[in-house]
Amino acid sequence: MDQVISVAINYPLYQTFKYLVPNSLGKVSIGGRVLVPFGKKTIVGIVIKKEKYVSKDKIDYKLKSAINLIDDYGLVSTEIMKICTWASDYYEYPIGQVLFGALPSQIKQGIALSNIKIFKSEYKELSKNELKINLNHEQKMVFRDISKNIDTFSTSLIHGVTGSGKTEVYINLAKEVTSKNKQVLIIVPEINLTPQTITRFEMYIDKRIQSYHSGHTTKDKVTTWINARDGKLDIIIGTRSSIFLPFKSLGLIIIDEEHDASLKQQEKFKYHARDLSIMRAKNLNIPIVIGSATPSFESLHNVSLEKFKKYNLTKRYHKVDLPKITLVDLNKDLPEHGISKYLKDAIIKNLDNNKQSLLYIGRRGYSHALTCLECGWISRCKICESFMTYHKNQKILKCHHCGNYQSVSINPGTCDKCNLVPVGFGTQRIEDKIKELFPRARVLRIDSDAISSLKKLEDFIDKAKNNQVDILVGTQMIVKGHDFPSVTLVGIINIDSGLYNLDFRGLEKTAQLITQVAGRSGRKNEKGQVIIQTRRPEHPLLNTLLTDGYEKFALENLNERKKANLPPYSHLSLLKMSSIKKSTTFKFLEELKGCYSEQKSIFLLGPAEAPLSKKNNMFVHQLIIGSKNRTMLRKITKEIRQYIIQKKPYNMKWSIDVDPVDLY
Repeated sequence: MDQVISVAINYPLYQTFKYLVPNSLGKVSIGGRVLVPFGKKTIVGIVIKKEKYVSKDKIDYKLKSAINLIDDYGLVSTEIMKICTWASDYYEYPIGQVLFGALPSQIKQGIALSNIKIFKSEYKELSKNELKINLNHEQKMVFRDISKNIDTFSTSLIHGVTGSGKTEVYINLAKEVTSKNKQVLIIVPEINLTPQTITRFEMYIDKRIQSYHSGHTTKDKVTTWINARDGKLDIIIGTRSSIFLPFKSLGLIIIDEEHDASLKQQEKFKYHARDLSIMRAKNLNIPIVIGSATPSFESLHNVSLEKFKKYNLTKRYHKVDLPKITLVDLNKDLPEHGISKYLKDAIIKNLDNNKQSLLYIGRRGYSHALTCLECGWISRCKICESFMTYHKNQKILKCHHCGNYQSVSINPGTCDKCNLVPVGFGTQRIEDKIKELFPRARVLRIDSDAISSLKKLEDFIDKAKNNQVDILVGTQMIVKGHDFPSVTLVGIINIDSGLYNLDFRGLEKTAQLITQVAGRSGRKNEKGQVIIQTRRPEHPLLNTLLTDGYEKFALENLNERKKANLPPYSHLSLLKMSSIKKSTTFKFLEELKGCYSEQKSIFLLGPAEAPLSKKNNMFVHQLIIGSKNRTMLRKITKEIRQYIIQKKPYNMKWSIDVDPVDLY
């Protein structure tokens, strides 16, 4: 008797499709790939369910037959199928696109595994005499306690001050797990953190270690995918997509910098790698360790609910005191192109002592925008209506939201001759000023404009560590987890924009940023110094953070969140809709909101214009759906998604973001 299978396809459709499988095609396996007709095309699908027969009264259309079975076994394992199915349901994203998104491109295309050439991985030759780590008392206590439950599910949060040696604990835990012939997955938030993390692990563990991220070629990715599945890799260090890798015997998951927003994918399938990792660890009954110097409020809340166990590392690994932090009032010490006299003098002293300085500015480019002092013209993107950043070196204006760019016109406004001046500061403008102030200093700028590849990043890290640079100027790229032994002075050019962010998470992110940036100073040999420039030195965030530390600040702000019924004390879904007509999306969202206005267990905020109200020539509105009950929120979010599919006009785009990390 022919079999009936349910197939997931790589299209944005919230359903699977049934096909007949003639016995002549062979054995059907759940998780196997199959060639099926779809419309006028022949496409690859993944079998997610099979039945021996189906009653005629259950299907009112004629089933098409599958054309060929590509795999006679479950290429997508039961475990990967389980986590992908959960993710599809939780994040309201089509199951087919979740499954195919977890596969390398050759496998998506339907190429038989036997026809895929596997490249021999090059592993660093290590001596069997591995370097040993001398853990301090705090590290030993953390390692021993987590090791007691190394064979069962648990979630451990390591809250360690910057430079406290969290990585050394990770390495010891990885050695413990790999000694039992099990594999370890380590997830970091950014590609640029993988090289140094691999280097650290290779120093102490004589195992097969490989990275996995979007910077690899398709050949490298499929090789890693197959080797992980076949147990030919012991440790994988990757970015968020590595959570979907298959493993022969995964025994431990580690998430470093668990607070980092980069762990949440913001386009299309909007999943959070930390939360998916916890679910996968639970499914496998293995431990997961998450670490940060600035834990997310969600993780601290889970500690209070006793879902996570928290460990503290309060001392720096190299026994150096935490840096001295100074606030500079820009109302009194007027800055010259972003640099106050106090900061300038500190850099001079650091240069005289042959020490490195690091200057942080949150925006790349030369300035936030250009404006005319005469007619008031300001550089604004015609496609998005956001400000266009001025890039002086290339002499262009560029929109960092949609990528639109244009050359700088001599007379863009209504004047006969515009008097153009820069507004705000970017990395290029600070770099130019530093080179002017310190012409003999070796200055290096680090942002996504200057560092466009891993090779350039590795060259920069080598120069910084080999003391070939005196002053580093950069964005967040420079501060995320990097270790610069000779940096003893850190300057934060301006922190004020973060103090008045519209997003309710703005203060949390700003506190994390200050703490992380400050942590780059004085990590090895001597106490460092941090200078924060601000026009609001009396701001309560700064005072609490600098006087009492991050955890006290977090507890105070969590109390405020609780009073306001904001996450983590409630749960949110963010619905965005866009159309070429401004009134269309607003009217549709108003109608949708009306359908749930009597629902007591949820609250609806909006509809309102999205913070970026126009993108790619389309007007964007948003509606926030919230509830104290996560189960109820999931139910309503699913209903809203089904309503949109049935009712929305054809020319309207939409997306749902469950547990959004950025509302604005």
